[in-house]
Amino acid sequence: MQPFNLENYYQHAFTGIERGDASIIPFIKSHRHIILWGASFQGNAIGKKLLELGVNVECYWDIRSEEIKECNGIKVIQPYTSEDAENCLIIICIGNRVIHDTLIKTMRQHGYTNFIHGDYLYMGLLCPFTKQTGINAKRCSQTMECRQVYCHRINGILSSKVNSTDPLTLPSITLVINQTCVLKCKYCTSYMNEYKGSERKNFDLQRICSDIDAFFAAVDLVGTITVMGGEPFMHPDLSDIISHLCTKQNFGLISIATNGVWPIEKRQCEALYDPRVNVSFSNYTMSITENQRELFYKNIDIIKKYGICHTVGLFSPEWITPSFLYNQHLDEEKKCKLKSKCTHWHQIKNGKVHPCDFATAIYSLGIADYPTDYVDLTRGISSSELKKELKEYIARDYYESCGHHSNTSHMTAKAAEQGYMDFKKPLTLSN
Repeated sequence: MQPFNLENYYQHAFTGIERGDASIIPFIKSHRHIILWGASFQGNAIGKKLLELGVNVECYWDIRSEEIKECNGIKVIQPYTSEDAENCLIIICIGNRVIHDTLIKTMRQHGYTNFIHGDYLYMGLLCPFTKQTGINAKRCSQTMECRQVYCHRINGILSSKVNSTDPLTLPSITLVINQTCVLKCKYCTSYMNEYKGSERKNFDLQRICSDIDAFFAAVDLVGTITVMGGEPFMHPDLSDIISHLCTKQNFGLISIATNGVWPIEKRQCEALYDPRVNVSFSNYTMSITENQRELFYKNIDIIKKYGICHTVGLFSPEWITPSFLYNQHLDEEKKCKLKSKCTHWHQIKNGKVHPCDFATAIYSLGIADYPTDYVDLTRGISSSELKKELKEYIARDYYESCGHHSNTSHMTAKAAEQGYMDFKKPLTLSN
């Protein structure tokens, strides 16, 4: 018997051809100890399904074990405390994929080398949508069992809409509509604290709409669009921006990423009823003031009142510290390695497409201008020419911005801690 090919299972799950693919179950059962890492929405859903299919789940790992105690009748314990590590299969059911590399690295250091990506397992085993059914934001977003921004299956499901022999499809992109925020998160991955005075602004509505038109005329399909800033609800034209996005047909879902502590007005909700739109509240309630917490819950009630699809995130006690922005002068080999490992959530910001929030910050803050690291949407070239440029830019072996990347993935900090840290110069004791 040939060994089970986990990568093939993942790739098949991404296609969206079928649902409920249980071919992975014998592989899971073949392990002595089966552990689900994460006892929240995704872990609960996957655990319930595995139990239905006769899988003996030994325990859950979760840093909140003192609080949660059990999930699906299964005990919850602290991560890395299970015995017989080499015979454990860890199913990672933590929705935030940004921290997965760090988690996997730490897991391996503790001797746990066998694992399954829970979100990919969810796509193959539990996702109710296929090419025949299409998708629905209330199911994809509101259950919080999966994270649409990381979903490859959406592209597979919507691929029938693509009519091109040379398609350009992306799992997700981020549309940045401002660089101002009501919070001052010390370890913000968008480096909002670095913008001073007149730099803290909302981008022009006409510029944003022109960028949307140019980009979506050039690409064939985008799975999820994340609209963010800064704080997107600080933009007075948010409703118009969402309305314009919703005129496009070559995307799956929209997620508006908000910290929830800026007053939401009725007029900003006008375009948010589209079934493809979800308002995603980040939960920073443990790091903000009492008045801000009251406003956070008030804003959630407003969104609920108007019947808008929304999610409220779980509070994560730690963030991965973002990279410093100054040039590390890495060699080409290291830059290629960094680029190959990166997720590259391409960002559209003020007339340009950048590979990630890190590269965007390097350019926007005036630290460096690398023309090969972005595509200019303002040049007025044809859609076919822009598509060619985007393909070439995405296919680069590395970006010059990669040479600025410092290895901070092992460093954690209190999530949404308020304060200031200078990321433009090397870390010193005074930082």
